[in-house]
Formats: sequence, structure tokens, C-alpha cells
Amino acid sequence: QTVSVCFQDGGLLINNPTALAIHECKLLWPNTPVQCVVSLGTGRYETVNKNNTTSTSLKAKITNVISSATDTEEVHIMLDALLPPNTYFRFNPYMSEDIPLDESRPERLTFLQEEGTRYLERNEAKLNKAASVLALEKSAIQRLAEWCKLKADMYEGLPFISKL
Repeated sequence: QTVSVCFQDGGLLINNPTALAIHECKLLWPNTPVQCVVSLGTGRYETVNKNNTTSTSLKAKITNVISSATDTEEVHIMLDALLPPNTYFRFNPYMSEDIPLDESRPERLTFLQEEGTRYLERNEAKLNKAASVLALEKSAIQRLAEWCKLKADMYEGLPFISKL
């Protein structure tokens, strides 16, 4: 019997899957607070729209739908507002040129690398803060609570005395 599997690019619906990743983490570890989320974008290029934004042409409507469906910054704005301070870090540089994701010419890749390096230099404080949050050690109480939860999950259904 042949099994047919269909794969789809997540970018068609979820260009910034950070919220989905947090949701999955909460399902896997419901009692563990989020320590740090780092979201890495592919860069963004903003064009000055010379067209009237209230245009009713079919092309304008399709462009607006695609733009809305592929927008990564709406997820960023929502998570930045919802997550506790110093928990969520988004790195997504403004690009001076619009470079397609499938670009492979060495000179264009060098350009992208240089743009990324400049962005990180300008955002060094944010990068250092994210690194320090990621490097935080769990407290003894957190480690004990996680160990107890692990043991309880391992021996679920057995009498309490055997769990110790």
C-alpha cells in the first residue's frame, strides 16, 4: 500500500511561527514558565507604496491579502506585549535592498552577511541581554520542582509510597 504524504511550506500561513512554538511548549510543559524566546527573522524590506492604499483594483486587493498573510511583525508585536519583560527577543533587520529568499550568488550572500553584521552591531545590547537570559541557571527550587514532576510523571498510577 502506498502512502501519500503532502508537505506544505509553513510560510503560506505562518511566516513567524514563534507563537505556535510557544503554544507547543505549553502543551509539552504546561507548568514550566517560559524563560526565554529568541525569534530570528529573515530581514524585512519596506517599500514606499506609491499606490493609493484605498485602491480597489484586484491587483491591490491580492497584494494586500498576500502581505497580510505573510506579515511576520504582527506576531512579534503581539508576543512583545504578552510575554514578561526580558523573555522575548526578536532579531529581524531592516534590509536596504529586497533580496529574495532563494538568492545564491556569492556577492549577494556577502551583502546579506554584512547587513546582518551591521544589525547585530547596532543591537549589541539586546543581543547581550538575550544571551544573559539564555545563560541563566535554574534555581534550586526550580530544579527540585522539575525533578519531583518528572518522578510523579514516571510513576503515575502507582501508590504514593512507591513514588519516593
